[in-house]
Amino acid sequence: MSFQSSSFVRTFIRVLLLSITFCCMEPDALADVRKSKATRKQPAKAISQENEEKYNAYYLESVVEREKGNFTAQYQLLKRALEIKPTASEALFDLARVGQQGEVMSDEEIERLYNLAVKYSPEENTYYLETLGQFEMTIGQFDKAIPIFKKLTGNELKRAKAFQMLLRIFDQKQDYESLLATLDDWQKAEGETEEMQNIRMKTYNQMKRYDDAIEIAGKLALENPDNDYYPIAQAEIQLQKGDTTAAWKTYEQSLQQNPSSLSAQMFKVYYFQTLKKEPQLLDACEELILNNEQSTELRVSMLQSLISTQKSTNGEQRIRRIFQELMKQPLASKQLPELYGQYLAANNAPDSAFIPCMNKILEIEPANDRARLMLIQDNLNNRAYAEAAEKCMEGIRYNPNKLLFYQIGGGTLYQLKRYDESLEMFRQGLPCARATKDKEMLSNFYSSYADALHHAGKKEEAYALYDSAMVYNPTNVVTLNNYAYFLSLDGERLDKARQMSEQVLKYEPDNPTYIDTYAWILFVTHDYEQARAYIERALELVSNDPEDASLYEHAGDIYIQLGRKKEARQAWMKARDLGNTSPLLQKKIKKNKYFPQ
Repeated sequence: MSFQSSSFVRTFIRVLLLSITFCCMEPDALADVRKSKATRKQPAKAISQENEEKYNAYYLESVVEREKGNFTAQYQLLKRALEIKPTASEALFDLARVGQQGEVMSDEEIERLYNLAVKYSPEENTYYLETLGQFEMTIGQFDKAIPIFKKLTGNELKRAKAFQMLLRIFDQKQDYESLLATLDDWQKAEGETEEMQNIRMKTYNQMKRYDDAIEIAGKLALENPDNDYYPIAQAEIQLQKGDTTAAWKTYEQSLQQNPSSLSAQMFKVYYFQTLKKEPQLLDACEELILNNEQSTELRVSMLQSLISTQKSTNGEQRIRRIFQELMKQPLASKQLPELYGQYLAANNAPDSAFIPCMNKILEIEPANDRARLMLIQDNLNNRAYAEAAEKCMEGIRYNPNKLLFYQIGGGTLYQLKRYDESLEMFRQGLPCARATKDKEMLSNFYSSYADALHHAGKKEEAYALYDSAMVYNPTNVVTLNNYAYFLSLDGERLDKARQMSEQVLKYEPDNPTYIDTYAWILFVTHDYEQARAYIERALELVSNDPEDASLYEHAGDIYIQLGRKKEARQAWMKARDLGNTSPLLQKKIKKNKYFPQ
């Protein structure tokens, strides 16, 4: 059975339209519509039933598009609806609202639409009138907004908001006499409130009627003994009046009532700033900033002010001390440690200076990769491999798709000789590696994984990964060096190993580790004299750290093949002194003879 064009459809559309319109209205608007339902005006000109249905269909669809956020479609549908029914207040109003969200209409056109919506809407529907008043304020047409809100003060539901809007207008116009007159009207209508007294106090202060403002502040302080703001407001007004003695006395009295007053702490800064007493001002600022009950925004703002004004050595030292103390506090936001990091960067601080603020950021936000990686880098610089590995494991828990954590974590576990854990971490990182598009990072990951595989005796797998690493970055010097060195240890493809090592030395000719690799390849190919020249050059560049022990062992191996037994023994003993405790080295020293690995 078909119901089209029946009264059922017309009734259904009207009910649905009204229900959607009511649901989408602000609460005040809904109240206005309900109140005026019985007295709604008829349109200036009636339209046919057919056109009424067309209008309803367009308007209903515009409401649906509005809820979807499709304002362009809503705009077009409202225009069509108004072509059929130009006096439809709801469509005029909605079109004006759409106009405010874009640049399709001028302010004059939007204003005209709001006025028409008010004109054709029920007199009791004050929501449209209020919105028009707010729009006039938005575009700076205060003289047009004033009579609108004055009219609304006669409406019980709108009165308080209308008076507030009028006060805001007169404050922006700096028309303080009209503002005070409006306060009087509001007081007559609803009785005096704390809000009204507060506004009156601030207005008198702006008018420099300090005594009147002080009197109200004192009254408010007596009436609200638990509110620490009012005595401090009184002290601030006294300070603005120039009565510094009375201001300080009022401040001290307020402290007796409330020793932990945050408002009093802020006044202290204002007081010494006004008197231009810099040492006391710095002390007051430090006290405020280190008070973790103050808002983060205020503490940040105060620190930024200090950073911009305190350029002396003493000022810089004070700022650093404040930051260092802040890093010891429990903080809920990373704004302060981030500001510390920005300050350090602006002053070209060394990397180690960033560690406290990075630790604090990570404490607040454990998933912060940037802070974690900076801490890991610091661990690696200080050879704290266990700490670096632990941070990588934590990083993976928070961000399992960060390939760098798998690479560094696997590499540090390898350094710690936790070989099985190293291999497992690299294995877990493989899916992440296959998904990455960063060729350099992928090359580094495969290269580090190959090192671990080679140590585990999985040579062919290691060589395949080295080849893959070189495909993604043919100039990766770490890959080239390690690949060449392991080939030489295995006695395989020595020509390829030598070519790769020579390529590395072109990129980094003064790196002792890379020179050592080339010397060892020469040794393996029995070019002992050339090998001696290169190893001696490498030893001139080392710092005699534990990592350099292998270079001295290689030097001993080369010397012994040249018959220079005394120099060989000295080199091997140096390797032992630097921490090489391998049985093979002990055997070389004891027998004063080379033994292959």
